[in-house]
Amino acid sequence: LLPETVRRQSFNATSKDGKQRKAIVFVDGSNWYHKLKSLLSLRPPIDFDVRAFAMSLVAPDTLVEIRYYIGKVRRIRGDAKSEMLYANQQKLLRFLQKQNVVLGFGNLISYPDGSFHEKGVDILLAVEMIRCVLEKKCDVAYLVSSDTDLVPAVDECKRLGGEVVYVGSSLHGQSFGLTKACNMTILLQPKDVVPFVPPKPPL
Repeated sequence: LLPETVRRQSFNATSKDGKQRKAIVFVDGSNWYHKLKSLLSLRPPIDFDVRAFAMSLVAPDTLVEIRYYIGKVRRIRGDAKSEMLYANQQKLLRFLQKQNVVLGFGNLISYPDGSFHEKGVDILLAVEMIRCVLEKKCDVAYLVSSDTDLVPAVDECKRLGGEVVYVGSSLHGQSFGLTKACNMTILLQPKDVVPFVPPKPPL
């Protein structure tokens, strides 16, 4: 199942030398969580099949890597919310590592009101996306994020000769800045993600 797409005529599935293009999927973990929650109308399961989804997403390009960026939870012993967040994140990280997903960490900062906010995730993603294009590790970067702050990184990747695909959601806050900046936009619909949710075990 391929996602609904908005394609530009200049977007090709092969590089200039005729070879299949190499693709890396860059996932903003927090942004992706909220997209998936909206598309599934439920809390996303930790064991969502990220690799199978990414392969479907980039086809007919060749998936060479998935890079997943997330704020790292700092465990505060005795703090119930911190302990729960830490345990859930560890389960997620173990599952992603089993799928050979490359992990990148920012910080998760707790605020006096009890809320948590990520710091440094978008900067790390931007730097590594540019580096991968510069080092020719990929011909096209699939950006799973709607953070408009990433537009300058997209522009730099394009200046370096790479192409960037913005992966947004038809139900959750499309970034028109990224749509304008990127070579192509994919707006996911529920039918594009449901097949990668593991079936519930029988009662």
